[in-house]
Amino acid sequence: MQRLAFFFVLVIGAMPVGAQGLMERKRSDIIPLEGQARRLGWYVAPGVTYTLSRFKDSEEEVFRNGDTSYTATYDPSGKLGLYLEAGVSWYTRDPVIVDYLDMGLAYKNLRGAESFTGRYARTDSVAEVVGEGDLAERMLTLHVNANKFIPTWRYQFVQLSLGLNADYRLGSDYTHTGDSLMNRHAFPPDLWGQVHFKLGYGFKVTSKMLIIPAIETPVFSIAPEDDGRFGALRWFSSDHRPLILSVRFLFLRARKGFDCPPPIKHHGQMKTYKQDGYHP
Repeated sequence: MQRLAFFFVLVIGAMPVGAQGLMERKRSDIIPLEGQARRLGWYVAPGVTYTLSRFKDSEEEVFRNGDTSYTATYDPSGKLGLYLEAGVSWYTRDPVIVDYLDMGLAYKNLRGAESFTGRYARTDSVAEVVGEGDLAERMLTLHVNANKFIPTWRYQFVQLSLGLNADYRLGSDYTHTGDSLMNRHAFPPDLWGQVHFKLGYGFKVTSKMLIIPAIETPVFSIAPEDDGRFGALRWFSSDHRPLILSVRFLFLRARKGFDCPPPIKHHGQMKTYKQDGYHP
């Protein structure tokens, strides 16, 4: 996530001085609301999920009671899952802070795995234990987002999004060969809510369609309690951070008699097209 954000900063910082005028232009070339586009649109966004785990494993003491102890090294790993969302978008008249709001539903499949090696010691005897498991969650997600465009080049922009998601478990599959009590397995509840952040880079490809590849991650859990995990969730004995990589197809709806065209360049200046006979 940090590397992706750093990449976008480099792209913006490396633009020539002549591009500063584009950065200062109004949003009319992206979402023309001066009569051409309706304020209500819609979108679809297919993608994949990935459960990001920690990068380095270490041995930890799970419990100790007198001369009995249990230490283990857990090795979580992520897997790809299916993601598909659709919803409606609402474009603001004054894009100083927010360019558009959206609300939608999504199907989210989260998958991951965990293996472990442990040492159960009691008095003078030591037993080695190993195990592994897989997880699969099928979630229905309701989400809302506030989105901001940062223009970078003609009909291109960085999109920053901050939102909320509520996830309801439709079903799950857990398999694990280890002792769940000794390893203190834990799982998210059937319903969880989070604050998430999304970073995307968008392109206006036609007069009525924007394409925005993006990566999303939770930054804080409302339920269950976050406990300093910054949005990561516990499956089995390890924390996993859900990531969503999606491509949003954002569709503008033209007002009757208009085609939502991009601005027309005339004598070096950008002009906004309005059909003859238009009255706001």
